[in-house]
Amino acid sequence: MLRIYRCTLTNATSVMLTYRANLFYFLVFESVFLLSHFLGVGLGTKLAGGSINGWNETQLFALTAINGLAHQFFICFFISPIFNMPEYIWNGRLDYVLQKPLPPFFSLIATSEVIVSNIPNLIVNVGLVIFFLNKAAPSLGAATVLGFILLFIAGIAVRLSLGLFCMVPAFFSERLLEGETGFWSLSSIARYPMNIYPKMIERILLYVVPLGMMAAVPSSLLFEKMPTNVAVGTFIASVVFTYLAFRFFHFGVRHYKSVNSGL
Repeated sequence: MLRIYRCTLTNATSVMLTYRANLFYFLVFESVFLLSHFLGVGLGTKLAGGSINGWNETQLFALTAINGLAHQFFICFFISPIFNMPEYIWNGRLDYVLQKPLPPFFSLIATSEVIVSNIPNLIVNVGLVIFFLNKAAPSLGAATVLGFILLFIAGIAVRLSLGLFCMVPAFFSERLLEGETGFWSLSSIARYPMNIYPKMIERILLYVVPLGMMAAVPSSLLFEKMPTNVAVGTFIASVVFTYLAFRFFHFGVRHYKSVNSGL
């Protein structure tokens, strides 16, 4: 699997470097997109008097950078297989994917491209996370850092799972186009601290559809703004959410009808 993924990354890199202007274009586009988020956070914090529900400006900037890092990671490595899945279903390319000697999801990844054009933005976001964490929490302990990494990985899994929940319905409805729009609308919730929402909504975003794990919960752990038991509960909810998403994906695959061979 790793060899196949390495070949996919190599091929995607060679193709992208053939059109080097794409690297510059996406670097500029995504940088402006991220800058707009930082400007919005800065303006909102100033209008709120310097802090929002106990989060100061630097902490909110760190949250924005962490969300941006998770966003770029998803785009680089998962957006192509997830968002191209409806097209594969419609044009029959999924036949080719399912014939690979790998589990269906890994076959989908292996036959999709890595978005190399966004890797510079991924690196930029790594630098921003380090910069703002150094300002907001300069003396983090090893246990806190390890906990953050674990929760951050869980957040990537939640982001991926949300993509599956939004796109798998294409197996059951011809040319369903709203899944991607739904994903971006829901994932935008992850840009904010969870305690800005009403209590009922906050609990849903922590324990039912744990979108808070995408960025807010890992950030809260760093800044001690969330009890450990809440973070653990959200982590467990994220594992369940991810499991259900992949069960839903396999349910869709089982109901896929091949355009040629009746798979």
